[in-house]
This record gives sequence, structure tokens and C-alpha cells, in this order.
Amino acid sequence: MGSNYQHFMHAFNELHNVIAKKVNRDPETNFGELMGAAAKKRDKVIEKYLNEIDFYRELRNLLTHNTINGDEAAAEPSNSLITEIEMVTEKIKYSKTAKDLFLKKVRQFDINDSLENVLDVINQVRYTQFPVFDGDKLVGILSSIGVTKYLAQAMDKDINAIKKATVRQILEVEDEQEFYETISENTSVFDIEEIFSERIKEGRTTYVLLVAKEKQIKNQNDLIGIITPWDLPKIVANK
Repeated sequence: MGSNYQHFMHAFNELHNVIAKKVNRDPETNFGELMGAAAKKRDKVIEKYLNEIDFYRELRNLLTHNTINGDEAAAEPSNSLITEIEMVTEKIKYSKTAKDLFLKKVRQFDINDSLENVLDVINQVRYTQFPVFDGDKLVGILSSIGVTKYLAQAMDKDINAIKKATVRQILEVEDEQEFYETISENTSVFDIEEIFSERIKEGRTTYVLLVAKEKQIKNQNDLIGIITPWDLPKIVANK
């Protein structure tokens, strides 16, 4: 058998082992069963490369069961194919997650903070959406759109009264407070992209993902990152 035959079989076996680990199955599990488990789990990384993986499996079966004169392989895998299967294996093994790309200190407000303070922060940063806490309880997202709407409705008020308005009052005029959800730091970029795709189809173009270690925010320290639609290019680039 040619050396590329051996290299391909080694690369395929490594792919087999990586998929087995990904779906929490024994490495001795039949490859078809592993792919069935991945389908049930809806593993987005494996789904992305499903056609390629099916081709590798068919070629593996061809090489395993067919030889010429009992010695030569029926086909000789190319170097580029072997490189490709190794790349796919790496993508599955080391797929990027929220914690790899989006962990950062999140600027947030207390529900009793003043509008004057909010405007000062907005003037300094490029963010347009901010988590709001009432003590340690997450109560919503403050958006620049909400701030603008509040200001538009308060035009007949004294400027000092407007400055003293609180985040609580601004949240009351936000059109929608259910435009965010919390995800685990281990959520893959594939799952993140799917969430945004589904929300955009629903017309929720300002949807926000809050990143937490365990997918729950019980206090302010649990919030360790934030992802907005503006981050989609970064998500796509890291798939």
C-alpha cells in the first residue's frame, strides 16, 4: 500500500476518535452510529462538514474493502485530501466558543443610575446596549434607541428634570425587553450564529447575547461577556 493510504487511514482514525469524544461515545463505536449521535445532538460543527465527512467515510470504506491484486489500494488519496481531513478534524476538536472570543468586562448600569450618567458613558464608548441590574438581579437591557425614545418623549420637560431621570424610567419606554438571552461561555460560534440568524429572521435585529459561566446570571459577577449583531463578522471568521 502507498504511504498516502496509510496517512489517510491514520487521519480518518483521528477524525473518528475526535467525533467519538465530541458526542461522548466510546472510540470503538461504529462510525455510522457516531454520526447518528452527532445528528441527534445537532452538533453544528459536524453539521457544517457533514458532506466532507461522508466523503471521507466512503473513501475509507473503498480503500479498506477494495484492493488491486490483493496489495495495491483501489485509489491513492492525495496530499491535499489528507490535509483537508486533518483541517476538518482540528475544526471539530478545537471549535471556538464564546469564552475564546467574547470574554470582557461588560459596562452595565444600576436601575437607579441617572440619565446624565448614562449619556456620559454613551459619549465615551462605542456600545449601544447595556445590561441593567437592580442590586444583583438582571432586569433588562438599556439601548441607545430606548434613550433616544425617552428623550423624544421628554422634550417638554425641564432640562434638569431630564438629567435626573433614572434608568428605570428609560426602561419603561423600551419597546421590548425580551431581546436578549443568556448563553454559557462554552457555547460554540456555530450555535451563536444560529441564534442570531433565527432572531434576525424574526425581525429582532438588536438581539443581545449575555455570556455567563453557567448560562445563569444570579449576580453581577456572573456576567462575563456580551455579544451583539455587530460581532457577526467575527463569529463567521472564526467558524
